[in-house]
Amino acid sequence: MKYLKYLLFISACMMLSSQVLAGTVITSTATRDAQSRWEQLSPEKRQELRRMYKRWESLPEQKQERIMHNYMLFKSMPQQQRDSILKNYRLFQSLPEEKKRLIVHSYERWLKLPPARRQMILRNYEIYRSLSPRQKEMLRRKYLIWKGLTPEQREKLRGITRERLRKKP
Repeated sequence: MKYLKYLLFISACMMLSSQVLAGTVITSTATRDAQSRWEQLSPEKRQELRRMYKRWESLPEQKQERIMHNYMLFKSMPQQQRDSILKNYRLFQSLPEEKKRLIVHSYERWLKLPPARRQMILRNYEIYRSLSPRQKEMLRRKYLIWKGLTPEQREKLRGITRERLRKKP
């Protein structure tokens, strides 16, 4: 998510041509076209693109390559998928800073999980998504009850559940 601004920047650069952003002399038809689009931008947008260009140039080459690779992946996605990503990005940007930090922290924790644990969570999520609204509500109520139990009560309930599972044919 933190690279999406760069992806948008790269898209703008490709549209406008880096020569215009860098302020070099325009010679080809493509760069004249880019110059025309550049001139149509508001002064604020031009300034923002200049700042982003300077930031882009200050990035290590490996990071630039990784961002370009991600941009190419993004551009190769179906339009609907790209629209969904952009919609989620805009939604994320509109959130208060505290919520953004919480989301980023959760994502970082997710990345640190062992692959087997991530797979289990994704599998459980898919199972949850397949439940009916009535089943989801029942599960939610059971979770609230579970959350209210003490660690000792939870352990006792686990023991009862294990015992029942052993007795099942």
